[in-house]
Amino acid sequence: MCIDVEELAKKLDGLAHPIRLKIIYLLAREGRSMYLSEIASRIGISRALAKIHLKKLERAGFVESKIYVLEDEARALRFYSLREFDISISPRKLVEEGICSD
Repeated sequence: MCIDVEELAKKLDGLAHPIRLKIIYLLAREGRSMYLSEIASRIGISRALAKIHLKKLERAGFVESKIYVLEDEARALRFYSLREFDISISPRKLVEEGICSD
């Protein structure tokens, strides 16, 4: 099986910021879905900044979001949860498995 370097680069880019790593750590430690405002508050950043990083994590496949509608309050809340993942890369692994070519 070869390594898809485009997909690997996308994953590594998704992790390539301390705030995103803190978000992953928080979601893993809590073990539950969390609302955007709660994540931002616990990390100590603005909601806007948290949203930017959560979207990047979602595009890279590390988190998923679900919208819950609060009918009595007429609003929707987006909750984020961590998806299971395992990334392992080394020069030896690249050589042993090779890279996929288009």
